[in-house]
Amino acid sequence: MSHKPSVNSEKSTDKSTEQTSAQSQNTPDKLDVCFGGYSTAGKKAENQDAFAALVPKAAEIISKGVVATIADGVSSASRAADAAQVSVTQFINDYYATSDTWSTQKSASKVLTSLNQWLSSQTDSANGESLQWLTTFTSLIVKSSTGYVFHVGDTRLSVYRENDIEIITRDHNRRSGTNSTNVILTRALGADPRLKVDVHQIDVKAGDIYILTCDGVHDFLSTAAIKSRLRDLPKNPSNEDLENASKIIVNFALEMGSNDNVSCLLMYIGSTPNRELIEIERDLLSKTIPPALEVGMKIDNYQVRKVIHASIRSHLYLVEQESEPTPFVLKVPSENFADDMIYLQGFMREAWIGERVNHRNVMRIQSAKTNSKFLYHVCEYIDGQTLSEWMHDNKNPSIAQVRDILEQVIKALRTFQRLDLVHRDLKPDNIMIDAYGKVTLIDYGTVLVASLEENSNNLAESVPQGTLNYIAPETLLTLHADHKSDLFSLGVIAYEMLCGSLPYKPMVRAEVTFSDYSPFQYKRITHFRSDLPLWLDLALKKATEADPALRYNAFSEFFADLSKPNINALQEYKKQPIMERNPIQFWQSMSAILFVAFIIALIY
Repeated sequence: MSHKPSVNSEKSTDKSTEQTSAQSQNTPDKLDVCFGGYSTAGKKAENQDAFAALVPKAAEIISKGVVATIADGVSSASRAADAAQVSVTQFINDYYATSDTWSTQKSASKVLTSLNQWLSSQTDSANGESLQWLTTFTSLIVKSSTGYVFHVGDTRLSVYRENDIEIITRDHNRRSGTNSTNVILTRALGADPRLKVDVHQIDVKAGDIYILTCDGVHDFLSTAAIKSRLRDLPKNPSNEDLENASKIIVNFALEMGSNDNVSCLLMYIGSTPNRELIEIERDLLSKTIPPALEVGMKIDNYQVRKVIHASIRSHLYLVEQESEPTPFVLKVPSENFADDMIYLQGFMREAWIGERVNHRNVMRIQSAKTNSKFLYHVCEYIDGQTLSEWMHDNKNPSIAQVRDILEQVIKALRTFQRLDLVHRDLKPDNIMIDAYGKVTLIDYGTVLVASLEENSNNLAESVPQGTLNYIAPETLLTLHADHKSDLFSLGVIAYEMLCGSLPYKPMVRAEVTFSDYSPFQYKRITHFRSDLPLWLDLALKKATEADPALRYNAFSEFFADLSKPNINALQEYKKQPIMERNPIQFWQSMSAILFVAFIIALIY
């Protein structure tokens, strides 16, 4: 992925940014941003400041947002100017190269950690001496109606809103003595491999002007002085207006005695995508749900060869194209859900995810043709059976058989986790097995996407997503779901594969009638299969703990305990009193003892 951010080079003495706007028109349902900046070396021989800003393509504005950064190389460092320049440009380029399913914080944090490690590890290859690549760094990423701030050092981010200025970041510096003017920087990129970054979120509103400055500006100008220079801006300033305002602020700092490099970058928010519910629903209904199809019928050059599945939720058809011998599966939402906006949102999201996940154990999906008036997906055809059908045909399978299937599912789920995705509807019907034993995860219309959850263009979910008896208890209680929620579902599936039953008393209704995890009482799998070892039962119990805090932290830990006995877990289990080890057996024994005591009392 190649991007060309508008950048102020640290080697220039008087340069301004090349401007870009997120939208050519100020449309109220989209993010509209423009920039203007100016930097100069001032009274110094070299400009060690740098700033950069980028508005990406429209699709990336939704998933990644708009980025503005500023950096001020530490003057005592041997490569201060290079550090500042590399930081702003590399941060932007690498941020947009991260997965567009990742959350903003995960993407930016990964990039900053890598960038900091590179800066702190630089050495002079000629003589082996360490080079100091040190710089302050402040970035604002605006996505939807939220700003994500990442800050190290004493560059500064402020906001001009309703004729007032508020300082958002905290300067990482201290004075070296009483009433001393000598300021010591306490935090910088490249100074410590263990990077500590201030990270927080802010609400972004239309009309805001965000001000990124170096200390050469804000150490010599009060907020009142900067505010007075912004009051003259027009109501909807252009790129040129912002650039001129930045230049005025920079020159004013020099007039006030600044003896440092001076840089200022302004970001104006024209509008944010705070759309009304009816607008979001209108977009979801922009395509037509096709009617039920029959063999021989065509839709967009796809001819139906077989009706694979038809339910109240969706229809699956085996289809072919004249120019393509490979068969596909056409997935069409049921007309029963034509007015269910949450369902339609998930259906569209499924195709978006399918185009971005490339793994042998995850079904490939592509969206309908862009010019199609119909709503459907084109899916990979998998010749096999669902895990539910497999379990029906394979009663009491071996541990090895179950382990092989689970290993493949875990590989798919770990891919989801790396992409900041949560499946949320893991169940036997959503897992396919072909004749060669290859396992494929299908049907991920309920997937939680971290990057999309940050946007205002989503309908809020008011009910838990998933299937009863497989959905994690914390999701039922709080609507929250993460990878440990998927791990719970996987544990339930593993338990069911081995014995044909569920680890907890089955729920018959989706209504939540409990307020904590106490109603979930695990049933030992050895009650159903006495041939299964205790160590396996302990692994299944931990995977399906109702309280997520007691579950495994990673899929790999669960699989390791399925592969061989966890000696530590066995020893801990043996130390527990019988009431904790097997509460059902304990109370059954107690009941028997009390009954016998009662009979004896009656006799005597």
